[in-house]
Amino acid sequence: MTAVASKRGSGWHYPAAAGALLLCMTHAPTARGDCASCLARVSSYVAELDELLSNERNWITPYFDLNERYFPFRDCEADALLEEVRRSRFIRSISYHSGTKQYFIKFTSDEVVVGFAYYVSEKKSDADHAGWVNK
Repeated sequence: MTAVASKRGSGWHYPAAAGALLLCMTHAPTARGDCASCLARVSSYVAELDELLSNERNWITPYFDLNERYFPFRDCEADALLEEVRRSRFIRSISYHSGTKQYFIKFTSDEVVVGFAYYVSEKKSDADHAGWVNK
């Protein structure tokens, strides 16, 4: 088993990342590799996105490039994915549409909004976007 770490604040949070992986393995014992791989991608995405949202205020292209590198997310258990995205300093909203069984996840800085949707039943993300905040 490989550990996934998420840097937040001044230290590494291995127990939280390990907990997300355990949650993933508990819910889908036959798809451990796929779920763990998805969570590792989400964790890396959130870390890189937080770095961009902290520092990049003049260009939108780096956000498009980041989304192009990481999307789509596939085979994550929804609870574990949500646990990973909640680690972001810039998480602004997580909403759920019960009809489509879809989560809408949005991150926002003062200048930029980034988001994506995750279909629970299909275990895949869709419609990633990045844009300027309307002030």
